[in-house]
Amino acid sequence: MKKRERITKKIEDNKELMKRINELSYFEVDTFIDHVQEYIHAIKKRSMFCVIDSVSSSGMSRNIHFHSWTSNYYRNYYSLFVVLGFTKVNNSNAFRISGCGMDMIFHTNYTNMHNFKSMGFISDKQCESLCQMTPQVF
Repeated sequence: MKKRERITKKIEDNKELMKRINELSYFEVDTFIDHVQEYIHAIKKRSMFCVIDSVSSSGMSRNIHFHSWTSNYYRNYYSLFVVLGFTKVNNSNAFRISGCGMDMIFHTNYTNMHNFKSMGFISDKQCESLCQMTPQVF
């Protein structure tokens, strides 16, 4: 079985992930795989950046969005983060993350990389390296 087939099977076996993929009319498993691969590539190339739109008055949550830039195109990863289960922010291309006392952008990327490893996108060794590559924040 090829790598993409193994990844597809893991995704299709994950009921919660499939539910979120099916909630987006323009998204399907192949789209999800492509977006994850582009996310990983952007982290490797250090072309990923994050914009913090707002921080709650308590400091316990923030509205953020992740983007990457290559010489050919600009990508917003909003749909990927929605499928991964992050909380949508109404009337925005941002999602909400909660927590304080640590670098939440680092934590978000760290969590994503470990999720991608469990889905079969990257190896343990790649995960070790990529989860430490915090996107630039603006």
